[in-house]
Amino acid sequence: MPDGEDGDGMRHQFPTEAVELTRLDSAPSRQTWEAARDRAVGRMYDDGQDAATRLRWAELAIAAGRQRDASSGFGPLRTLADETRVRVYAIREFGVVPGDAIRDAAELCETAFQGIGRSRGEVAAEADGWREFPRERMLRLRHVKNVLTPLREIVDVLPLDDPLRPELSAWVALIPDLP
Repeated sequence: MPDGEDGDGMRHQFPTEAVELTRLDSAPSRQTWEAARDRAVGRMYDDGQDAATRLRWAELAIAAGRQRDASSGFGPLRTLADETRVRVYAIREFGVVPGDAIRDAAELCETAFQGIGRSRGEVAAEADGWREFPRERMLRLRHVKNVLTPLREIVDVLPLDDPLRPELSAWVALIPDLP
């Protein structure tokens, strides 16, 4: 099978080729970035490709998601939730690699905690009364939940003696209390 061709005889662009084509569009729209992200996520899931190619697709999915959200004015928590889902998948599928931009589980957790922008105690206290909040405040807590939910899948990849593991477990325990 030639490079870039799958079993159905269709030619597929590798991630770097797709990025080059995207650069031809001087001002890609939100929809263009969303389509690029969706395609990249689909290719990332394609187990007919080798791991290195799938990881490059994951990188492209993250980059396209960031561009989509930047061009749309979406908040950083929405972007972080999307990136967290991609990175958790890569960690579960391809393993933890400390120092890797995508597969470093500890770095992902630290990024998520910092990105939430509040301490676990503050989020827990706020979660108690979320039903009485204005829509915008509820939505922010919903985005926190969307960041935390995929992290449930990597608690077990952190070593038992890693101090981050109980911290992650405590954050994940907040999920049922969030909208």
